[in-house]
Amino acid sequence: MAGALLSNLFRQQFRIVVEDMKKTVEKELSAGKKEFNIQNAIKADTVTRGLRSALATGNWGKDK
Repeated sequence: MAGALLSNLFRQQFRIVVEDMKKTVEKELSAGKKEFNIQNAIKADTVTRGLRSALATGNWGKDK
């Protein structure tokens, strides 16, 4: 059970990282930039904050 909760939570947080990265890249490209640092588009602490919050509060996200 705990493994399934953690894997679902990680999947949700990873999707958030990917969507945020996609939005940032699209914004940079639409601004006319031909080069940009991809590391600036990735928010590395999103997954960590999500996992830490779930473990601290017991709130594991939406029930599906």
